[in-house]
Amino acid sequence: MIRRPIQQLSPALVNRIAAGEVIERPASVVKELIDNALDAGATRITIEIEDGGRQLIRLIDDGSGIPEGDLPLAFASHATSKLLDDDDLFRINTMGFRGEALASIGAVSHARIVSRTADGVAHEIQNRGGEIGAVQAAAANVGTTVEVRNLFFNVPARRRFLKGTTTEFGYISDAVLRAALPYPSIEFRLLHHGRLSLHLPIVADADERLLAGWPDEFRDGRMSIDSGDGPYRLRGLIGTPECARPVLKYQHFYLNGRAIRDKTVQHALREAYRGLTEPGRHPAAVLMLSVPSGDVDVNVHPTKSEVRFRDGTRVYGLVMASVREQLIGSNLAPRAAPRIELADDPVRQNMQERLAAFFKGSLAGKAVVDERGEVALEAPVTVPAVSSVAPMEQFVGAKPQVAIPAMKAVSNSAAIQLHNSYLVAESDDGLIIIDQHALHERIMFEELLARVTAGPLESQRLLIPRTLPATARQMAMLEQIQPLLARIGIEVAPFGPDVVAIQSFPSFLDKLEPADFIAELVDRGETELQNLSEEELLHEVLDMMSCKAAVKAGDPLTPGEIEALLARRELVERSSNCPHGRPTTLRLSLRDLEKQFKRTGF
Repeated sequence: MIRRPIQQLSPALVNRIAAGEVIERPASVVKELIDNALDAGATRITIEIEDGGRQLIRLIDDGSGIPEGDLPLAFASHATSKLLDDDDLFRINTMGFRGEALASIGAVSHARIVSRTADGVAHEIQNRGGEIGAVQAAAANVGTTVEVRNLFFNVPARRRFLKGTTTEFGYISDAVLRAALPYPSIEFRLLHHGRLSLHLPIVADADERLLAGWPDEFRDGRMSIDSGDGPYRLRGLIGTPECARPVLKYQHFYLNGRAIRDKTVQHALREAYRGLTEPGRHPAAVLMLSVPSGDVDVNVHPTKSEVRFRDGTRVYGLVMASVREQLIGSNLAPRAAPRIELADDPVRQNMQERLAAFFKGSLAGKAVVDERGEVALEAPVTVPAVSSVAPMEQFVGAKPQVAIPAMKAVSNSAAIQLHNSYLVAESDDGLIIIDQHALHERIMFEELLARVTAGPLESQRLLIPRTLPATARQMAMLEQIQPLLARIGIEVAPFGPDVVAIQSFPSFLDKLEPADFIAELVDRGETELQNLSEEELLHEVLDMMSCKAAVKAGDPLTPGEIEALLARRELVERSSNCPHGRPTTLRLSLRDLEKQFKRTGF
């Protein structure tokens, strides 16, 4: 390897490298420009976009403006009016403070600033890829206009990695909405190709602005929070447990008006909802923390989205206690763990308790996987007292309810349903316990995959199309996966600026509300499904469909349905696990049973 001498990088290259940390995509530019407008005291902010931000980003505000004498430094690196000395870095009360944003933007675009103060005249300055021009006279109202054209024109690698126009505009729309939520006294307008896409007018009710970040169906279930611990305060909205979604999209956290991502706040929120939401679902919340500026360090991430609290325990306690108190006051959170009655019949309840104790002892043993992939359970650690176990005939009739055809894993004896959730059947060497939902989900997934491979799924034209509100980013996502939707029998089309219409839906999902399915698909598509290949995305969507269409835990099954489910089990590969990876079947061998009843010499 040829050794090169150490040399000083040129200022232009330094600025391009710095821009790579701050400016990731057009939405990053918009976010930085909004921060500057907020610091300038603007009450009206308009953002105009062309080609998803590639060709033009223009932000117009009515803030205090930049004096003519300061304009030459506006595009200079590490030049700012927001810090005077070292101590100010630890008492930051502004959105920006590093003096990097405009310099970074100018280094990778053709940028122009036009500004006027209340007691001055308008002037402008340009920056073309790091080449800063002279200040010139201009015509403008009080405030500042920043134009950014040809973003990444001199960084072709970064430009190639940008998504399509609608996707990039979706990111911009999200950035504007996220920035606007804490500021009800400021009007925000977002236009794309001259068409108004988002308008958030000034509102007197702060909660009304916060609701702009949620779907309309969350409105009725919202709960306001306004509590404090001395100078530490928490304000915002939380949703009922029914508003919880499988994605984090509807969680917005703010610190002193700045949007943040923080694991401390997120964990406290999750703990407050513990026991109220289903596993894998996240509560909806817009939480705004007010903390003394000296008690937090916002200078720990290039985008200022992560912070470090001096007293994280205090913040955690404030969030968890405030949210939990609101949930309890709304009769949503039990003060103590409820006692669950499984049945009123004492005989049946006694059976359930003993079966639970028996299987708990069995499951305490070591699990091994047999050649079928089923989980085989070795000897347990604890065993219920023999004298406490009544004969099984007392609880289950000796006559079989239905004959199960001879199969590889299940014999031709009866199968019973336990708690309307599990199937218990005799196998060649013991018994098996099947999770009815997990098994049916795997069966449906494999059958759907085979049908999609052969051709598009059969769909049904909806007599009345279902409509669904959608953001620009969500509409872009649906447009991207349109070929996939067609393969699975779903037809979705725009129905206005922020609404889509579901026109066709798979006929086998007749019990599922199409709008609910598409809403969940869109939510997951914005986060979890973004970077998947086409085949991986197909599997994820089929998994969703299978999970929705499969029988659920708690659904009673007839003997015929049980028989059919077990018969289909033998026709499916990988039936030992559901598409999520959970086991569908547990096996308890006859030898394990004999050990339980002390019939062996061990």
